[in-house]
Amino acid sequence: MEKKLQDRLYKKYPKIFRQHKLPLTETAMCWGISCGPGWFFLIDQLCSALQFDIDKNKEPQIEAIQVKEKFGGLRFYTNGATDRQDGMIDLACEMSNSICEECGSTEKVTQSKGWIRTRCASCRKKAKEKK
Repeated sequence: MEKKLQDRLYKKYPKIFRQHKLPLTETAMCWGISCGPGWFFLIDQLCSALQFDIDKNKEPQIEAIQVKEKFGGLRFYTNGATDRQDGMIDLACEMSNSICEECGSTEKVTQSKGWIRTRCASCRKKAKEKK
C-alpha cells in the first residue's frame, strides 16, 4: 500500500497498528500493509468496526500482526480476536475478492490466473499495457 495511505491507517488506528514499529523478530507488521491502494477503504472500515467493538463492548485490544494480499484476497491477521471480530475480519477478507485492489472499483472485478490479482477491467487493461 502506498506509504501515505498506510500512514493514515496507522495514525487513525494506533492501537490496532501498534506493532508496525516493532522488529521482524516480533511481528510481520514491520513490512507494512502489503496490498494495493484499492483496499484502503475496506481496511479503514474494518478497523473502524473492530475498534468500535473493542471500545463499546470493553473487549481486549487486538493488534494487527500482518495485513497483506494473498491469492488475490485480503489477509488480516491479529494477535487474537473474539468470534464477532473474527466474523468482521472474515467478511472484509471475503469482500476483497470483489473489490479491485488497485482502484477500489466493484465493477467487472475478476481474479487473474497465475499470480492471482483481483482487478477491475480497467486496471487489468492498464496492467497489460505496461508489459
